[in-house]
Order: sequence, then structure tokens, then C-alpha cells
Amino acid sequence: MRKPKSFLRVFTDTGPLAVLAVVIAMLVGIVGPASAQFFNFGGFGGSPQRQSPQRGGGWFGGDFFAPFQQQQQPQAPRQDFSRAPGPAKRDTVPERNVLVLGDAMADWLGYGLEDAYSEQPDMGVIRKHKTASGLIKYQPRGEPADWTAAAKAILATEKPDAIVVMLGLNDRVAIREAVTEKKTDKKDEKKDARGKPDAKPADGKPKPDGSTETAKRDEKPVDAELSPDDAADNDTPQTATPEKNARSGSGLYEFRDERWVELYAKKIEELIGVLKTKGVPVLWVGLPAIRGPKGTADMLFLDALYRDGAGKAGITYVDIWDGFVDEAGRFLQKGPDFEGQIRQLRTADGVFFTKPGARKLAHYVEREVTRLLAARSGPIAVPIEPTTPEASVAPGQPAPRPLAGPVMPLVASSVGTDQLLGGPGSRPAAVDALAARTLVKGEPLAAPAG
Repeated sequence: MRKPKSFLRVFTDTGPLAVLAVVIAMLVGIVGPASAQFFNFGGFGGSPQRQSPQRGGGWFGGDFFAPFQQQQQPQAPRQDFSRAPGPAKRDTVPERNVLVLGDAMADWLGYGLEDAYSEQPDMGVIRKHKTASGLIKYQPRGEPADWTAAAKAILATEKPDAIVVMLGLNDRVAIREAVTEKKTDKKDEKKDARGKPDAKPADGKPKPDGSTETAKRDEKPVDAELSPDDAADNDTPQTATPEKNARSGSGLYEFRDERWVELYAKKIEELIGVLKTKGVPVLWVGLPAIRGPKGTADMLFLDALYRDGAGKAGITYVDIWDGFVDEAGRFLQKGPDFEGQIRQLRTADGVFFTKPGARKLAHYVEREVTRLLAARSGPIAVPIEPTTPEASVAPGQPAPRPLAGPVMPLVASSVGTDQLLGGPGSRPAAVDALAARTLVKGEPLAAPAG
């Protein structure tokens, strides 16, 4: 009797083993390319695909769910450069304070002045700014509506030794003028209209053609919530005339219009008038160039108005334009700081300042504030030896003139009495950018045009 074959012997014979190998090869040839595309296998029927380092954690050498997921790149948050860093705490109370008013530009100016006065404990800076404000509109809703009213409230609580103003970046908008209608002609017409029904015949009796409704209308009481003129016209229908519509529609003036310039110059005059009531030096700081030809032209246009307004009011105008433009008058992103070193002066948005830029901005204002405060200081008494009265002076005659009188300082010294010039801890002197470029670095001067 023939003995049955074992199941394991099927795998040892060459015939069945060859058939099994052919079947496996066919399956791999069919399934290999599809699995390589789906499971990211490298080495089946094509060149290996380069795997990104972010997708190395899948079960089969890649990200299993990559074909079904939509990768979203996280967006970087937009940085707000309109707000300068807050003021640092000081150990001592300053004897004199500089009040800085304005918009976001004034915030950066105050930040630069705080850095400039960091080694002068007797000088302090008070920032009172509204980031998105302007002369046209202080805030969208509520009171105060403009900077003139806001300045009155600020000066009522602060006691500055100098006031610095810097704003106007947000004033490139239209101005709406409040239209006031003249009521003189209307009052004359009402007097004539009221005089006719009051006329009575000589006998004192009412006219025969008069009706009771007319009499009741004449005796109707005036509404308490309306003004007398409006209450008199309450019964007559009001029709809009073309002249009235033309007057009411002409109250909006676009930026740079002739009437816009007149209204804006009046706002500058009103604000300066309020600031001068404090009796301290007032400085108006011009706007710097911003990125783009249109923005730069707008800043030049506004600076001309500020310069004229400051000149008419008799206050100091601080021109900072040349410090933030190149030789051709274009916007300067990177340039020399107040010490002559090349630094990043403006932020990435092309409007506001970096720390070196704010310090350079404050350098223009600091020297003007120092000059004005020194001019306001009183005479300094110089100790001199007392003069002995001469015996030859006749009684009743004026005394002889002293050998020396009071001394007035021509410039204010920024170095204390216990500090040597150029010693440790002293601030470096301001270096002109042109002098540093030509004398220190040895760069040649630009050839003049023509």
C-alpha cells in the first residue's frame, strides 16, 4: 500500500516551490507600484522619493494619512509697531518734566527722550499720547472729540516745564465742517406773517371771513421742547430747497483741498493757543518721511503747515526731516544714528522707529529743550569780595558800580559738577553724520549736481 505524502514535503519539492515563487512574483509586480504610491515604499518600480523630515513618523516609512490631510502652515502674528515700550521705573523724582503730547509718533518720541534723560535724574518725561488720534479726530466716539479739548484736561492736572507736540500721521482724511444757517431772513418773514393775523378792525370785532379753526391755530401753545423759531414753523410743511441742500452738502472737504488747509490751520492754532496758556516753552516736532513716495509727499505737506503754524504762534518748530532721509530725500530704513553709527532706524512697516531711531529722534528735541530751559533759568549769583565804602564818596551820592554783576549762562552744561568731560559714565558727544562719514571712515564726498 502506497504511503501518503506529508504536507511539509510539498514545500520541499522543487515543482510546487517553483510555482509558488512565480505566483508571489506576479503579485508583487501588480501590487508593488500601487503600494509604493500609497504607503510611500521606496524601491518598487521607480526612483525612490525623497522624504521630508516632518513626515518620518508613519507606520510604513512615511505619514500614512498624508494623502487625506491638508497641511496648513501657521501664519506668523502681525507685529504692531505703533506702540513703543513702556516707561522704565526711576528711583528718584525728577525736578523738571517734559510733557509729550500726540499720537503713536509722540509715543516713540517720549521713549527716546526717556533714554536720553536716563543719566539725568533731574529730568523726566510724561507721555500723554493717543495712538490712533489726530488733530481732526481725537477718538471715534465720546468726549473729548479733538486734541484741543484733550489738552485742556491734561494741562489741568500736569505741571510740565516744557511741552512737546508730535502728531498728524492720521490726519490725511477729509474734514467735515459744521454748516450754520443764517436765520435773519426767516425771522423777518415770521414777524411779517405774525403781524397780519393780529390786525383787527377799528370796532374791535373779529373779521367776518375769519373761521374758528384759524383762531384756534393762532392760539396754539408753543411746544416747550422746540425753540421759538422752530415752534412757529411747526404747522407749516417744510420743503427742502435746492439752496439748502447745496449748503448742507458742501461741509466735507478732502485732504489737501484749499478749504481743508484753512480748517486744519485753524486747528493747529487752537491747540497751540491752549498749550501756551501754561506759560512754558512749547515745541512742535515735524513728521519724518515714511515709506513710499505718496506717504513721503504727504508728510512734507503736513510739515509745511506745522512750520507755518509754529512760526505764527511764536513757538519752536523742530525739523527732523534730514535725519531720516538719504541724500536724494528718500525714505531711509537704515542709516547713521545720533552717534554716527549705521543702525536700523525704522521698523519693518516703514512708519515707526526702532530704539536707535527713537533715540535719534529724541536727539533733535533734547537739544532744543535744553536750550529753551537754559534761557528761562534766572541769573546766577557770582560770589565776589564785598567792596568797602570809599571815604571820599559824598553823602547822598549813588554808590559806585560793582566790579562784577550777575552772570547769565549762554549754554546749558550737560555734565555735573563732580564729573569730568570724557570721563567714565559721561555720554558721548553728538557727531555729525557727514563728518563721521568723511573724516572717520574716509568716504569721499558726493559730487555736486552739475
